[in-house]
Amino acid sequence: MAQQYDTEYLSQAIDEEIELAMLDKKLKGLKPRSLYFDVPVHQKVARGSLVGMYGGLHSVDLPRYRRNPRDAGELAIRRGVNVKHDHDDYSVSASYGSSRRAVTEFYGEHPDVAAATMAAITRAAIQLLIEQRDEAAALNPTRSKSSRQPRARAKTKE
Repeated sequence: MAQQYDTEYLSQAIDEEIELAMLDKKLKGLKPRSLYFDVPVHQKVARGSLVGMYGGLHSVDLPRYRRNPRDAGELAIRRGVNVKHDHDDYSVSASYGSSRRAVTEFYGEHPDVAAATMAAITRAAIQLLIEQRDEAAALNPTRSKSSRQPRARAKTKE
């Protein structure tokens, strides 16, 4: 039985879209209160910034990577994600390098084949960006607080 577009599925999809925006462009999204298929996820900016928008919301919506095939295709092209459908196993795999790093989604876990494909592309892009972030952090380590030199303190009078 295929899953339906219910509020739990849409909530998970919007959470992954916001996570991808945070990793990709350092954008913060504001999750909407009411969930439906084409609900826009607004970009959240700081209250003190002078953007001239109402309530700290930017007028540009975040892309709908898990809900719009055009946005998911653009993401796959931009990040170099390969998509492969396996009709024998009823699954789709999205990989970005070697096939051992592939993200596999089964058709039965999603409402339709397009939703499974969009989920695989989005999760593969999230995995790619997390690996790139971790590699960059390993190459440029920052000093931890415990390795810093103590600051000079005023001496007490005795």
